[in-house]
Amino acid sequence: MSEVECEFGLNEKQRTCFRIIANWFVCKVVEKSSNKPQLSMVMTGPGGTGKMYVVNAVRELMRHYGCEHQIRFLAPTGSAASLIEGMTIHKGLGIK
Repeated sequence: MSEVECEFGLNEKQRTCFRIIANWFVCKVVEKSSNKPQLSMVMTGPGGTGKMYVVNAVRELMRHYGCEHQIRFLAPTGSAASLIEGMTIHKGLGIK
């Protein structure tokens, strides 16, 4: 995990967010802990605060373990979703 943090140059707040996701992922998927509930997390902030760095770091961690298909990245608009190679919140949650 620390290699990914260094590779993406995460600041303190970004590292905190990344570690919450990474620690959950390692416990649930890598160590196959069945008592860990699903993680749902919202990361907000104005443009330019580095949310994309966290998304890319998480994506790289998941890719390293061959699990990039096990996470959804959702954004409020189509243009924001395309920037993170994700989908809109409405589509991701099946809201019409």
